[in-house]
Amino acid sequence: MTKRETWGSKFGFILAAIGAAIGLGALWKLPYTMGQNGGGAFILLFVAFNFIIGLPLFIGEMVLGRQSGKGVVSSFMAFSEKGSAWSMVGWLIALVSLLILGWYCVVAGWGVCYILLSLTDSFQGLSVEEIGQSFDTLRASGSLNITFQIIYIALNAVVLIKGLSLGIEKASKIMTSGLFLVLIALALYATQLSGFGQALQYLFYPNFDALTPRGVLQALGLALFTLSLAYGVIITYGSYLKKDSDIPKTAVIVVTANIIASLLIAITIFPMIFSFGFEPQAGEGLIFKTMPYVFEQLPGSMIVALVFFVLFLFAALTSSLAMFEVVVANFTDLKMMSRKNAVIVTSCIVFVLGIPTAVIGEGGVFSSWSSIFGESFMETNILLVDWILVIIALFTTLFVAFKLSAEVRFEGFCSGSKYSYFYPVWIFLLRTVIPLAILLVIAHRAQIIQF
Repeated sequence: MTKRETWGSKFGFILAAIGAAIGLGALWKLPYTMGQNGGGAFILLFVAFNFIIGLPLFIGEMVLGRQSGKGVVSSFMAFSEKGSAWSMVGWLIALVSLLILGWYCVVAGWGVCYILLSLTDSFQGLSVEEIGQSFDTLRASGSLNITFQIIYIALNAVVLIKGLSLGIEKASKIMTSGLFLVLIALALYATQLSGFGQALQYLFYPNFDALTPRGVLQALGLALFTLSLAYGVIITYGSYLKKDSDIPKTAVIVVTANIIASLLIAITIFPMIFSFGFEPQAGEGLIFKTMPYVFEQLPGSMIVALVFFVLFLFAALTSSLAMFEVVVANFTDLKMMSRKNAVIVTSCIVFVLGIPTAVIGEGGVFSSWSSIFGESFMETNILLVDWILVIIALFTTLFVAFKLSAEVRFEGFCSGSKYSYFYPVWIFLLRTVIPLAILLVIAHRAQIIQF
């Protein structure tokens, strides 16, 4: 049996974990949700939930991964009885990673396309309507979507085949460092724009009157999922940790970095939006329609647009590499595949799963989907995944809190750490606060409770 790889350095793991957490959602969903739910009040809750709920669960997933030294399916099998239903949680995690990657690689492919558009200065002289039409044309072109999807999947495969240290870790060091450098540079650039003050007020003024009970739950949900929790990413990355790694310290660093990156993204985007009188909007429209027009109004527009979409690509890649690795690790663990074959098989599955998202814009597949379900195929996919992720987060919490033996939990938390005295607090949060918070989210989404 091939010896399992480990991270080449603690710093490499930290950068990989930070990169995995900072994905495409942070580029539009988080800033938008911040502004619509009390601004600074929402941010205070988001930060609190990151540390009170996200951090303990992040530690729990790392402990489970390191103590098993295996992928997500084998991790749940390793600490439960043979034939136990707990293994189904691991399979569910692998499935959800594939479902996410199906549409994620198509959206990230748009980022590749927009890098090419920026390089050729294709936005020059276009009105906001014309730029919007350009994106709509791309969205409706199945052949273009598939082409850029293949390019993006190939970028992931090239890195993954090289292995953990020479592939994922090396790429994450470059891209995560580059991501923060670009974010800082763009944020400094944004301070010179006329809309900077308005953006700060929009994002950080603590308007508690605008913070609804639903906004509180949204802050909780974002705290859970901006950290890549319940995707199997942290369990898988944790399985490559050495025994002397300080898990609590590492978790605090990653959570803090994720919060900083999320705020930098908001500080970067909204001064540009407000400087030209646009209203904030979520989703595709902000990144692919409004932002290119905004860039054209700024000094050095071509460079600013190029840098922004390189940032977009880096954020996408560091997250998708982690999700690919969740599936690849299961193939190598359970099917004894070589890494190369596991990467090829996973890439082919992801490509097939992404075809409906790639071609549905031209009505080639599931042409009646929107009329039946009331939303696009991709939006339905995302909603389904959101439900599965909430359930996985609950099961993972319960598994670590109650199914793992006290000895395994204690060793996993304390081995290599100087902060073992926080162990009782961690267990308390894992057994009480976090399950109750997740159940509250489930009850609200199922309309069992209304706000």
